[in-house]
Amino acid sequence: MMPSTGLLTINLSAIVANWQLLLQEANPMGSGVDCAAVVKADAYGLGVRQVAGALQMAGCQYFFVSTLLEAMELRDCLGSSAIIVVLGGLAHGLSDDWQRYQLLPVLFDEAHVDAWMAYCRRHQQKLPCVLKIDTGMHRLGLMPNTYLQLLSRQDVLENLTPQVLISHLACADIPSHALNQYQLDCFQQMQLCSSKAFPAMRYSLSNSSGMFLGQAFHFDLCRPGAALYGVNPTPSQSNPMRSVVSLTLPVMQCRTVAVGEVVGYGATFVASRETRLATVFGGYADGLLRMLSNQAYGWCQGVRVPLVGRVSMDSMVFDVTEVPDVPVGIEVLNDVQGIDDVAEAAKTIGYEVLTSFGKRYHRAYIHVDGLE
Repeated sequence: MMPSTGLLTINLSAIVANWQLLLQEANPMGSGVDCAAVVKADAYGLGVRQVAGALQMAGCQYFFVSTLLEAMELRDCLGSSAIIVVLGGLAHGLSDDWQRYQLLPVLFDEAHVDAWMAYCRRHQQKLPCVLKIDTGMHRLGLMPNTYLQLLSRQDVLENLTPQVLISHLACADIPSHALNQYQLDCFQQMQLCSSKAFPAMRYSLSNSSGMFLGQAFHFDLCRPGAALYGVNPTPSQSNPMRSVVSLTLPVMQCRTVAVGEVVGYGATFVASRETRLATVFGGYADGLLRMLSNQAYGWCQGVRVPLVGRVSMDSMVFDVTEVPDVPVGIEVLNDVQGIDDVAEAAKTIGYEVLTSFGKRYHRAYIHVDGLE
């Protein structure tokens, strides 16, 4: 029976298949590159416990989250064997939870480096961390000159135990952009300078799109996020990833309107023919962005049906004139119309669509090999 607030189905098997494909992309010749999973923001809104658990069973060891609270929740889910990195680092505080939960902060500021070394001294342990440098995106990270100064400090060399050096690509989804090569060159220079100071440290530059720029961008560890969840990491080409999410909204009422009748707030749609309408439960309170108004489509009984009128907080209206039978539900996401299609209609990106899904949907999971 159709849930009254919509059915959001998350295919964990497809997420695992996407991770495995990305792992192969990172290792075209068995080069030994690791593939992490970025599961911040509740695994991009799809349920971090379910998603990360499935990926861990598939062999994923590195997990990246945004906040300390996200990391603590993930540790409770995955146990002690997973390596959990917190991208927001010490901006989320410096409590005993870092040591208690065995978490690695990303240190992107010189003051954070000093604070982490002091924290380690208090706990009488050389606790691992991750360092981040800014290679040209200018969002977060140690500037290269600052990083080189840290490498010249004896207290840093003796007391800091960074496991990974990371940076982040700004334009990886535009392969021809000159900034990609600039950032790669800068990161390689920092790698060369780091090799003597921290010989065991690993290196990570590529996000989802960066993994498709070539093997030079892979280093030791790749960090895909959106591609795991079906967002196209190569926008100029066909999507290599499997579809992960489907969304079906229940029809609450059908009616027929005459020529000239209007639909929704602002009367932005005017019927040009006798039109059968289906009103569904689901609106911008559920992550179906208002920009979709009069732009998006759904699918009903194999028929593509246009969204007419404005998206409301709890409802949307579709033109189902061409649907042969009485509609029960309308698919907004399916194997034909994916995340990127809806994002394009809303003039945004798949990331925003995924992370905007509201809490009112009934979530159903397709598990890996039938394991729950």
